[in-house]
Amino acid sequence: MGIREEEVSEEVKTARSYRGAIVDDNAVLSINIRWVFQGIALVGALVYGYYRVETRLERLEDKLANADKQIENLLNKHIVEEKTEREELAEKVMFYEKKLNINPLSWGKKRK
Repeated sequence: MGIREEEVSEEVKTARSYRGAIVDDNAVLSINIRWVFQGIALVGALVYGYYRVETRLERLEDKLANADKQIENLLNKHIVEEKTEREELAEKVMFYEKKLNINPLSWGKKRK
């Protein structure tokens, strides 16, 4: 009555797994190494994707802030140009009102 080798070795054999120590008399902890690597790869991919989205949003916010500044500068420039043009036009209108009098009722009055 010899003890067979199969009876002595009651190990659970799984592909590329790590078998932990016996926690209790009947408990066996097996971790598949392939799943661990896939989990690490998944977490790494998620972190990398989050990082790329954050950096892209930062760049877009910076570009938007720069565009707002440029628009504000151009708007101020055009406001100043329009103001000077209106002043010049007002001066021309005043000149023509003084020199060219098309009102027939005021033709007999003397100009100052």
